[in-house]
Amino acid sequence: MNIVDLLKKNIVMIPVVASVIVGTFTGVRYIVSLTETINKNKSAITIINDKHLKNQIEYIARIQENQNHLLLNIEKNKGNTIVTNDKLKRLKEKIRQLEIDFKNFLIQKSN
Repeated sequence: MNIVDLLKKNIVMIPVVASVIVGTFTGVRYIVSLTETINKNKSAITIINDKHLKNQIEYIARIQENQNHLLLNIEKNKGNTIVTNDKLKRLKEKIRQLEIDFKNFLIQKSN
């Protein structure tokens, strides 16, 4: 039995075997390509997530800094309000005393 006789008997099998081999090779190549694409996308997603997380952390830090600045301004204004109220109270007392002194002066002058 030589190869030619074997090929003549199995002529139908040659395209089937060839298509199975080509199909297997194509399927494996597709799977490898898909796996490489998935791995590239995973790394890209990781980079994007890290960058997004870094931006969020910076944003939160700026918000906290602004909040601390606002709280400092509020406390400063509270202190200024206390000082201003104290000065107003002293001015009221001085004006009241001046009114009393002025009334006493007018009473003395009329006598």
